[in-house]
Amino acid sequence: MNRLSTGIFGFTGAATRLGGVATQILQDRLALLALELREAKIRFVQALVLVCLGVVFSLLGLVLLMVAGVWILPPEWRVYGLATLAVASLIAGVAAFRTLVRALAQNPLAFDQSVAELKKDATCFLTKN
Repeated sequence: MNRLSTGIFGFTGAATRLGGVATQILQDRLALLALELREAKIRFVQALVLVCLGVVFSLLGLVLLMVAGVWILPPEWRVYGLATLAVASLIAGVAAFRTLVRALAQNPLAFDQSVAELKKDATCFLTKN
């Protein structure tokens, strides 16, 4: 009986140590994932700032080019040139936004497959066999 109890306690102790090691590994992996996610967020924000600056300066250049184009027109044609440029800009903006809406509607949500797999796992673990 004594030998049996030491075997059980030895197995329980080993399982406890193994569980502790597995928990520590999982904790380390999650900490690494959090660090990588933070770095990815910083890179994303930097890229977003650079894109915004590029868009602002490109639009500024485009506006100045349009003003120069209207300015070289004869005075009686300037109003028509401005109206034409305004309509062309509005059409281009609407087309860009419609393309964006279509592209966003076609792509699945981020982590959509991961969420679906987690839901399947949860249903598997919650059902009684």
